[in-house]
Amino acid sequence: MIQASAYLYRLWDQGQRHLAAGRYVAARALLERAAAYAWRAREARCLARMYLPLLEVRRLIRHQAAEGQIVITEPAVHGRRQLRQFQEAAAGTFLMCDHTARGIRLAHAIHGAARRTGRRLEVLLLVRHGHHTRLAAPRDPTFAAGLGVSWTRDPSAAIAASTDPALIVPLPPPGTYDGHASGLGALARESVLIAWEALALRWQSRHPLFAGAGPWEELLWLREALEIDPACEPITLRLIALAEGVARR
Repeated sequence: MIQASAYLYRLWDQGQRHLAAGRYVAARALLERAAAYAWRAREARCLARMYLPLLEVRRLIRHQAAEGQIVITEPAVHGRRQLRQFQEAAAGTFLMCDHTARGIRLAHAIHGAARRTGRRLEVLLLVRHGHHTRLAAPRDPTFAAGLGVSWTRDPSAAIAASTDPALIVPLPPPGTYDGHASGLGALARESVLIAWEALALRWQSRHPLFAGAGPWEELLWLREALEIDPACEPITLRLIALAEGVARR
């Protein structure tokens, strides 16, 4: 931390203050700027310190998004009115049945607008192939990268652990659900939360670290995995532990 500039310290301190005050979107923006600076300066000790509060705030935002309205679209419906209503909500998760270039741009635009306005909005993609549907992240929007979806009206259905290689995501039929409620809303909420982490872990298994990689190569690989799910706890904790080891050396 000795080599880090006063600018980095100021961003980190301001981010911590916003986090403590419950201003999570503002905290995330400041902490991500600080982390980006630490990456450019190759400050491993700074990265180790930045990513712990960054993980906390990202997970808080993710949970708020999953506890808001969860909108699940279907191919036969354009969903424009659903999308407008969703973008006006304070928090929510939109499962969009469009993985075309237009749909991906729209997903990123929704996320960017949410950051600017302080809303906690997340987007996942429903990718169809024949009669099968998979859930994918906008950063890896392919059928092969996605998780299988099982449509169900059973509110007691439960999703397996994110580490399950054969993970299937149970989801209620297309519609709008209250992620804070019980029943199908709770099912959608828990499935979305587990699916995000599972998608990042699946990306790692599909893009293994090359043999002989050094610690900085692994750090960059972990950073890339966090592009899939920025709130992934096991990946972030590994990044922190590795950065601490680099700093000690």
